[in-house]
Amino acid sequence: MPRTLFGHMKSSNVMKVVWLMDELGLEYERVDIGNVFGGLEEDDYRSKNPTSLVPTLVDGDFTLWESNAVLRYLCNAYAPDSSLYPADPKRRGVVDQWLDCQQTQLTRPQTVVFFQLIRTPLEKRDTQALETAIREAGRVWNWIETRLGEHDYICGSEMTIADIAWAVHGHRWLNMDFSRADLPNVKAWYERMLTHDSFRQKWAGPVT
Repeated sequence: MPRTLFGHMKSSNVMKVVWLMDELGLEYERVDIGNVFGGLEEDDYRSKNPTSLVPTLVDGDFTLWESNAVLRYLCNAYAPDSSLYPADPKRRGVVDQWLDCQQTQLTRPQTVVFFQLIRTPLEKRDTQALETAIREAGRVWNWIETRLGEHDYICGSEMTIADIAWAVHGHRWLNMDFSRADLPNVKAWYERMLTHDSFRQKWAGPVT
């Protein structure tokens, strides 16, 4: 049965999964849903994903949602020996830690920054909410700056799916138009991530 990913390409969570599937050389069909395409509240989609969010992966007779869960599944199913999601429990634990940190600590404030700067007309922006979100997200990016001062990638000397999860947000953070602290280690890491065709060819352009 075909492998199908449901989600539109402006979603950071869809970006992660598309990047990994391209990185692994997996064949798949992507179906636009959400954002301007709508369809998230339709019964057929909600039967696959009750959250009415993207992405949702249908892999044969198996359905999975939550982007970081999908990243883990794809590595376990199709690249079990890959350093992208190491088998060693301690190394894998560190990857899981930073995957969860991205979702629980970064997503909320950076989403506010993104929607205020990119999706909200200037005259309708909530300046206080934007400033608070920049401060909160900036605090989290400072953690990554420190990590990347110790090694080339977030979890060590090799790229993992934690880097994929953070890099799609790093692209937005570094390329949106606002005043931010200088993050030389994050910038150098971002340039390393851009050497991957599966990232650069799809998302290296303007933030939209």
